[in-house]
Amino acid sequence: MSQFIHIPALLRSGELELIENLISRANFVDGKLTASMAAKEVKNNLQLDAGETTILEQIRSLIHQALQQSPLFQIAALPGEIFPPLISKYGPGRYYGWHVDSPVMGNPAIRTDLAMTIFLSDPSTYEGGELVLQTGGGVFNFKPAKGDAVLYPCQFLHCVNEVTSGERVAAVTWIQSNVKSPEQRQILFQLNQVHAMLHQRAPQAPETQLLLQTHSNLFRMWADL
Repeated sequence: MSQFIHIPALLRSGELELIENLISRANFVDGKLTASMAAKEVKNNLQLDAGETTILEQIRSLIHQALQQSPLFQIAALPGEIFPPLISKYGPGRYYGWHVDSPVMGNPAIRTDLAMTIFLSDPSTYEGGELVLQTGGGVFNFKPAKGDAVLYPCQFLHCVNEVTSGERVAAVTWIQSNVKSPEQRQILFQLNQVHAMLHQRAPQAPETQLLLQTHSNLFRMWADL
């Protein structure tokens, strides 16, 4: 797996319409309420009120179903546990400064190997609001289409640029992978991609079967279950 995975159209138009309708009826509160001590200093957004249990459950169910049905998410994340998504909103002047996500979240706790942002606003309707990730290889900006998602390892510093006009709405979640090591996940992702190409050309060829066997054996060896 490359450092970041862009998942186009994770949510389709019908799902987005349902989520928009639910969000329009929900109450939002200060995002600092769910931030860790360090993040509280740089978090300046709104978050869907945790007390809106019925609305949150419906939104989370739609997102969970989309994740279950996304082959790209499944092979890239190898998900074990998924944190219940949070819904954030950024109007003009709102931002989330540079921070690193907590290594453990929730009750029961999960290890946050990967984070994912699902973009719920059309990028043409707001200015600013880019997801920015800082790595040893440089700084990367993301502002993809409505319904797209970006999956990235949690060890990187990241931020959300200030929104200068319009409104940015997004869902964010964290994943404990069944393979803890980013390097091992990348090897398995690459083997899966090569196997898919071989399978298209010759599904029963010995080399296709051998590669699938190798992938399965490595996954079994590295699985953190």
